[in-house]
Order: sequence, then C-alpha cells, then structure tokens
Amino acid sequence: MDEHVIVDFNKIQGPVYTGRARGEALRAQYQLDLMDDKSAQVDVIIPENTYTVSSSFFLGLFGPSVVKAGSVELFKQRFHFRAPEFMSSIIDDHAAKALQGRTLLSH
Repeated sequence: MDEHVIVDFNKIQGPVYTGRARGEALRAQYQLDLMDDKSAQVDVIIPENTYTVSSSFFLGLFGPSVVKAGSVELFKQRFHFRAPEFMSSIIDDHAAKALQGRTLLSH
C-alpha cells in the first residue's frame, strides 16, 4: 500500500506563513522525514487567501525533502502543490534555495 499524506495549510494559522522553527515543528507533526524514507506521496494544499509563504518557513517544512530528492523536479514528483497561481514561482524559488544551501554547505 502506498503511503500518502496531506499537508493542508487551511489547518495552519495563516494567511502569512513564516518562521523556520514553525516550519520545522510542522515537519515533525506531519512526520515528513518518515514520509521521505517511505517515498510517500504528499499533497500540499495552500489556500487561495494566502499572502505569502516565507523561505524560512518553506525550508523548515520542506527543505530536507528537497535536498533528499536532489532536484526541484524530483521533489515535485512526490510533493504535489495545490496553491494560488502566484505561489508557483515562489515554491520553485524556495525549493531551489534549499538546494543552493546544500551546495554551499558541502564545499
């Protein structure tokens, strides 16, 4: 049976999502490290009334998953975002930042 989890921002206080510690706490709550180990599919629902998702929040919540995937494209094969259209490029930029951080730390 395939593992599947839903990360629903409607259940998280918003419409501004900020703070690495807050993202890390949600990562633990949703057991995303375990889901990464199981290659689980993850649906991420970001409501239409969202103002922003900061890079620190995104990196706390999803950064390790992006790094483990190795590329934005591979990350998005497992993490499926349903979000306002304006968020698409923001999500991609934040995911790329996770990979940039990995590259900087590895040298």
